[in-house]
Amino acid sequence: MNWKKLFQRFSVKRGSPSARTGIEPGLYHYMRQADGATARFHLRVDTGGNGVLLANAASAVRLHPSGVVIAKGLLEGQDENSIVEKLMKTFSGVTDQQAAADVKHVLSLIASLEKPHHDYPILNPADPSFSPHVTPLHRPISADVPLCKPFYMEPILSRLWDEGIPHVTIIAGKDPVEKDLIRAVEKAEDLGLIAGVRGRGSDLAHGTRIPDLAQAGLDHLDVYCLSIDEQIHDALVGKSDYKFAIKALLMAQKREVCPVAVVALVKPTLTTIDDTLAAIADHGVVNACLFAVATTDPAEQSSGALLAGELVQAAAMAEETAERYRLRLLWYPPVRYNPELPLGNQICRGPRTSGDSAIRVDPDGCVIPARGPYQSPGNIVKESWNTIAKRAVYVDYRRRLEADTHCFTCPGLAICAADCPRNPQGWADADKRKDEG
Repeated sequence: MNWKKLFQRFSVKRGSPSARTGIEPGLYHYMRQADGATARFHLRVDTGGNGVLLANAASAVRLHPSGVVIAKGLLEGQDENSIVEKLMKTFSGVTDQQAAADVKHVLSLIASLEKPHHDYPILNPADPSFSPHVTPLHRPISADVPLCKPFYMEPILSRLWDEGIPHVTIIAGKDPVEKDLIRAVEKAEDLGLIAGVRGRGSDLAHGTRIPDLAQAGLDHLDVYCLSIDEQIHDALVGKSDYKFAIKALLMAQKREVCPVAVVALVKPTLTTIDDTLAAIADHGVVNACLFAVATTDPAEQSSGALLAGELVQAAAMAEETAERYRLRLLWYPPVRYNPELPLGNQICRGPRTSGDSAIRVDPDGCVIPARGPYQSPGNIVKESWNTIAKRAVYVDYRRRLEADTHCFTCPGLAICAADCPRNPQGWADADKRKDEG
């Protein structure tokens, strides 16, 4: 199916798209029955009338205003003929045959998307999992939020929903407070958010913690899986964590929670990356998310960080292996090495965000972009996203992200989709105010 031309040929007759279509900007949540299973859709409608359709916390398609009209109508059970009539009334330059054909296309798309998947939407703006025609992504799809007390967490989750950000990944951190973690997932589920938790196996696979999170509505569990070599893994993440990581992945699968392996690319783990990814696939895990801890200082190589020039070679090796074992490989922005902290602590802190379609939201509500200096353009609890997105910190981040940073030295690497990994300006600088590791 060719999505490049779909939703491009219609233009609104008069007024703004939302005014003409009658569809208010915001986040719409739908549940559908498909083959005995429940399919879950999120349709986000932006102010300009464009939208993003997420299905089963797995796939994302960007939509023009006409696509939003079709998708919303079908998800709400409207008659196909009535949708065709609305398209013809709302948009100029459309015939009934064109409108009917596009309704059929979207109906087919929804039927395909509502089948169960084993992944979730952590996507870069240039990720091919999006429809090929790139509609501007005016706001993030997801947010990474460190676990905090309900007094702080619940307003953040509510504001994410209000602002049309449908996916949250809660960073468990070391020794998380179990009741706070479960309550955060319950709140996200009550709102209709896609909810994930990221952490060490030793912090997740205790007692009934994972079954309880699954019962609360957890969609995915992201577990650090650094190396097939138990000694390498435990030396970086903590004693006996290797066994707990495997246990966490198996428990997630048993409870029908999507398991995700998070791998840090550093000197020690690079030596076993091929076998590590093979083992992840052998455990039935489909998704592997990688991030590098990088430096520009050769002296810091001895601490385990990768030099800028080594990132591309490491990424090429990982991508080749992932393709061989049919893993869905997702890249997070490289993390700049912090000489003030042990390497293991920095790995446990993990990536700043789950890719470039995400933001970080600290417990005080401050938003941090996925890359660049650890600076906030605003507070999502106190301000609207439209206000935050206009501030220089976020504008500069988006400007760099939207610039063409591709080169011909290493064509085709997925890690290069959003920014050149060799350039430190595209790395995520550490937050030196505190140690989350």
